[in-house]
Amino acid sequence: MLSTSAFAQVYPDKSRAVRVLVPFGAASSTDILARALAKGISDVAGLNVIVDNKAGAEGQIGMVAGKTAAPDGYTLVMTTSSTQVLNPHMIPNLAYDPVVDFTPVAGIAKFSLILNAGPSVTQPNLRELLKAARENPGKFSFGSGTATTRLAAELLQSLGGIKLLAVPYKSQTDAIVGLAGGQVDIVFMDLPGSSPHYKSGRVRPLAVTGTSRMSALPDVPTAQEEGLAGYEVSGWWAAYFPAKTPPAIVAAMRDIVEKALKTQSVKDAFTTYALEPLPLTGNAFTAFQQSDSLRLGKLVRDANLASKP
Repeated sequence: MLSTSAFAQVYPDKSRAVRVLVPFGAASSTDILARALAKGISDVAGLNVIVDNKAGAEGQIGMVAGKTAAPDGYTLVMTTSSTQVLNPHMIPNLAYDPVVDFTPVAGIAKFSLILNAGPSVTQPNLRELLKAARENPGKFSFGSGTATTRLAAELLQSLGGIKLLAVPYKSQTDAIVGLAGGQVDIVFMDLPGSSPHYKSGRVRPLAVTGTSRMSALPDVPTAQEEGLAGYEVSGWWAAYFPAKTPPAIVAAMRDIVEKALKTQSVKDAFTTYALEPLPLTGNAFTAFQQSDSLRLGKLVRDANLASKP
């Protein structure tokens, strides 16, 4: 039997493909960034990298596939704060443990969301939409396929004093397509998943959920600018291995990912979608995830957003 150090010396085996498992649908923001990262990994390490989408149940299906994968360094899980810090607070009887079942490899990027309006929304801005929603409780609907986007909509209701109809989707990609098709009125989504739908004119950005405007959308105000004091929702992407992956293998992939993040394909994605790097690994990343879980957990409890068992 090979020791951990001996195993690391033959890793990665270029005759084997690396699977980047994405717990969300194709063309989702996570998928877009995962494909850029996959190309970067291939470029710097000469590996065959395959992106595998397993969407559904707010990321649970993909995360279960990730936790049960062999801990041999050939399944890399690319996911978000939705599955790693929000799901445990919002979904009872979660099918995986984000801490126990996974080993962090590296932080990838941070992001804010965009509140997008569909063709059924005639109000020109968020301020007017909130006014109309207060006057017509339950008239407007929101679509969501992740915990982060659901939190954004629930917090909008809580701080805006409105009541929206919730429409769940299998994935966030399905939600934004539903928005463009007029099935729902608003959908929160980050820029990579939102921007392809702006060209048609059927989807338009009303506000961003961060504390400052996006450089890629300088004319779109923050929700706080539109009168929602204290409103802020942000998230992040990170790469993980299944738990019990040998430390030497984790370190080797960490080095590959860090080099991949400097490749042109990844830098182009960061520029196009106004993403902020999240250069954390090891204990620093673990502490960051724990801190974010505490922060968002309090937000979920204060807004009474947790689902009942």
